[in-house]
Amino acid sequence: MSRRYLFLMDPIERIDIRGDSTFVLMLEAQARGFEVFYAHPRALRQVGSTPWITTNAVSVQYEVGNHFQLGKVVDEPVCAFDAVFMRKDPPFDVPFLTYTWLLDRVDRARTVLVNDPQGIRDFNEKLSALRWPELMPPTLVAAERKALRQFIDEHQEVIVKPLDGAGGSGIVLLRAGDRNIGSVLDILTQEGQVHIEAQVYLPEVSQGDKRLLLLDGEPIGAVMRVPAENDVRANMHVGGRAEKTLVSERDRLIAEELSKELKSRGLLFVGIDIIGGYLTEVNVTSPTGIQEANRLDALKIESAIIDKVEQKRSLLNG
Repeated sequence: MSRRYLFLMDPIERIDIRGDSTFVLMLEAQARGFEVFYAHPRALRQVGSTPWITTNAVSVQYEVGNHFQLGKVVDEPVCAFDAVFMRKDPPFDVPFLTYTWLLDRVDRARTVLVNDPQGIRDFNEKLSALRWPELMPPTLVAAERKALRQFIDEHQEVIVKPLDGAGGSGIVLLRAGDRNIGSVLDILTQEGQVHIEAQVYLPEVSQGDKRLLLLDGEPIGAVMRVPAENDVRANMHVGGRAEKTLVSERDRLIAEELSKELKSRGLLFVGIDIIGGYLTEVNVTSPTGIQEANRLDALKIESAIIDKVEQKRSLLNG
C-alpha cells in the first residue's frame, strides 16, 4: 500500500518554493510515489478523543507561480496517515498551542509525527537552548524592565527578542546609553507584562549565523546566513544571504550535547543556530535551510529525512 503523508503548514499558495523546506519534503515524498496531502492546521478537530482533519490531496512541481494543484478532499482521522509533518511557522501563539494539543491525541504507534507535538510544545525555540547554558553567550529572560536595563548596562551591547517569533521579527540590538532602550523594552515586554530574551551581542554575527541541521540528533547539513551590511539579523527572510560553511568540531560537540534530549522528545528534524561557536537557538517548529544547504554542498537533505521517517514507520505496529 502506498504511503500517505500529511503536511500541516501555512497556506501553500504563499510559500516561496525557491527556499521553502516543506516544499522540497513534499516533492521528495511525491517522487517516491507517496500520496501527499496538505492542510492548514486550523483544519484539525477532535471528535471524542480522536483527532480528525479535512485535507486536500495535492500534487507539487518546481515551477514558480504554478507549484501546486489541489486534488480530492478527504475527511479522516489523523492516524489514517503514515506520517504527519507539523510545519506551521511561528508565532507560537494560542492557536499554535492548540494544534499541538490536538496532535497529542494521534496514536504514535500508527503514525510518525515530525516533529512530535509535545516536543514542539516543550521546546520554546529561545528558552530551550538555556538547557545548555555552558554552550551559550550570557543570556537573560525577563519581563521586568529594570533587570533588562541592568543586563544591557553590564554587557554594553545586547540583542533583545520576543520568545514566540521567527524569521528575525522583533530582534533589536541595544547599546548601553541608547535613548531608545526604554521605548524598545516597553514595546517588546508590553510594558513589563511579557517575558523577552536578552542575549549578549556576538560581533561574529557579521561573518554569519550558522544554521546546523540535525536529523535524529545528528548533523546532516549546514548553511551560513550572513546579514546584510545594514542589519544585525542574518535570517534569509529579511535579506540575509546563504554562504557555504563547514560543520566544525565545535558544531559537532554542540550537536552531541543536544542529541539525547532531542531524540527522547521526538524532535526528528531540528535546526540549531550557532554564532561564533555559541548556541543561540534550537528551532523545532518548522526549521528551514534545506534548499540552501543542498545547493551549496550538493546534498539532498529531504531524501535523508524521508528515509528516516520511513525507517521509523517500519518499526511501528501495523
